[in-house]
Amino acid sequence: MTPDVAANATDNTTPTPKKPSFAATRPVNPPGVTPILTHEQVWKGLAYKARYPKAFMPVITSCELVEDHGDKVVRSVRFGDAEPVDEYIDLYEPTIIYFEIPSRGNRITNFLSYDVNDNLLLTFTFANGIPGGSLKDSVQESNKMIGGGVERTINKLREMVKAGEL
Repeated sequence: MTPDVAANATDNTTPTPKKPSFAATRPVNPPGVTPILTHEQVWKGLAYKARYPKAFMPVITSCELVEDHGDKVVRSVRFGDAEPVDEYIDLYEPTIIYFEIPSRGNRITNFLSYDVNDNLLLTFTFANGIPGGSLKDSVQESNKMIGGGVERTINKLREMVKAGEL
């Protein structure tokens, strides 16, 4: 028996089956885009997204901030028509945001990094499934779907910079 199964066996619960995980990375400033986003602007935008996700993620149909302590946020979110779930968020400025939904076993990260040429990158990771969705049958389809979410976020951040909101 694995440690997870053994732990669950002692508390009389059924182990939660693991779901597929995936990550996708996109350049923040691909050739030809304007304005060029700075690390600071993207971080501020991601911190805003942690608190107000609906503008970035159409699958979220409602969001209520339950607690906000700067680097720790708790929000109640509804994905589509599903019941709301509590999501616990830890912000590690200026690089990583962790999102956890204990009731579903989901762990998500948004993180900023740089490639070998010092180009700014944004990566979204999903461990144990995707809240409000599911992975596609192929790596290419999943990369298109998750990467599309990264691209939509970057585009929204660019719109916010153009509007003077970041």
